[in-house]
Amino acid sequence: MVRRIILLGVVLVLAAGTLFAGPLPGGIARELALGGSTLSPIVGGPNIVLNPFIVNDPTIALLNPAYQGKYRDYAWMNLGGGTPMGTNAADNVYGKQFGGVNFSFGKELALGVNLSYDPSFANLVVGNLSSFINSLPEADRGGRGAQVGLPPVEVFEAVASTEIGSLDVGFAFLYGWARNTSTSSNSPSLASTDYKLSANVIGFRFGIAMDMGAGMGFDADAAIRFDNVTDNEDSKNTLGVATNLGDFSGSATEIQLDGRFHLKMSNRVNFVPYATFVNVSEEPKRDSPPTGITTQLGSAKRTYMLFALGAGMEYKVNSFYLAGGVSFKTASQKTEQSTIPPVSTSTSTNTELSFPQINLGMEFVFTEWLTGRMGYYRAFHSDSYKNEFSATGVSSTGESTTAGSNSNVFFGSLAGTDNSLVTLGLGFTFGNFALDATVSEDALRRGLGLIGSQDNLNTFGYMTASYCFQ
Repeated sequence: MVRRIILLGVVLVLAAGTLFAGPLPGGIARELALGGSTLSPIVGGPNIVLNPFIVNDPTIALLNPAYQGKYRDYAWMNLGGGTPMGTNAADNVYGKQFGGVNFSFGKELALGVNLSYDPSFANLVVGNLSSFINSLPEADRGGRGAQVGLPPVEVFEAVASTEIGSLDVGFAFLYGWARNTSTSSNSPSLASTDYKLSANVIGFRFGIAMDMGAGMGFDADAAIRFDNVTDNEDSKNTLGVATNLGDFSGSATEIQLDGRFHLKMSNRVNFVPYATFVNVSEEPKRDSPPTGITTQLGSAKRTYMLFALGAGMEYKVNSFYLAGGVSFKTASQKTEQSTIPPVSTSTSTNTELSFPQINLGMEFVFTEWLTGRMGYYRAFHSDSYKNEFSATGVSSTGESTTAGSNSNVFFGSLAGTDNSLVTLGLGFTFGNFALDATVSEDALRRGLGLIGSQDNLNTFGYMTASYCFQ
């Protein structure tokens, strides 16, 4: 009798879960298929792709932690991939594959983690510090080059979100690190060399999502991150006398602000304006000179900036969904360097201006388990370069501007520079499980080749899997 009661209880729990839970498709694969583009102002920055006019998608939680509250008891994995021809193994690496999970505690609180998603510029700071050291005269860097071989900064983020009436609030704390230390010695000689290379990032995110009533809402988020890199080397000669070969470090401060409205215009149409601002300030420097070196070094500062402003719409009727709009976007990279002696200064500025930038996506629900998607992204842009140099009695300035159109998505090798980008995608749902993927256009011409295809042509590109266990 007891066994029957327990069995009945299990069946009822499972039935209730099936009744009230459901799949929550979405993720970067869906955003790519619906005309998404990269947010990062430079190649090598955060790997996040968004169509900014899609109001609800799990990917938005990577910007705004308050959106975790909309996807409770939820696990997701971005599976990487994306190369339309040949193997895609190179895309299944750190920075391309990441995931997360969260659990609800009552109706108000949700706690979760994001695993290996790195929104920071820490790895870029590592490369820039190496370039800075290598650019110095041999004496100023202790006769050595910059160390190499530091693994990518591994990042983990804890996220908490809560519901306060009509307001969702989220907070996230991020930490990442990497370290490479090595010692070489010769016996019986006392000669040895110690290498120490490290990097870390600490970050905080805060976000809100407000229900304004009547089908309207507002969401905003802010993030700040601190990147730090060190590169130190010491040696001892055959008598054991220590020599410092120079202590170097690099640091960066990242600030990001996002805001967006969705305003109900009718039962089918939402008006969606948004704005985004990103600023990164970075500076490599020498903390301690090599033993016996007294010369001072100049400075090398880099500043990255992005500003985007756009307006578009969502349209939904029955089994058809459309999200798209136009944006103005400008991104710049400024490098300021000085040397002493001889005293000289140089400033180089690269500015990219995109207008109009078009993001457009369409989604069709074919059956309960299959959804089709089409997207289009294009940015009409101009690139301006300006180089200024000044030294004693000498100065020069050079400027150039090029204009054209591009679809730089630099994500999962989906696309490089092109004058247009059309994407296709499919979404599959099986119970509470969802799988979303981009689809190769060539695969449609050739036919599906999921197993045993002879032309190395992938049917699916970037893929995202998710499961809702609410």
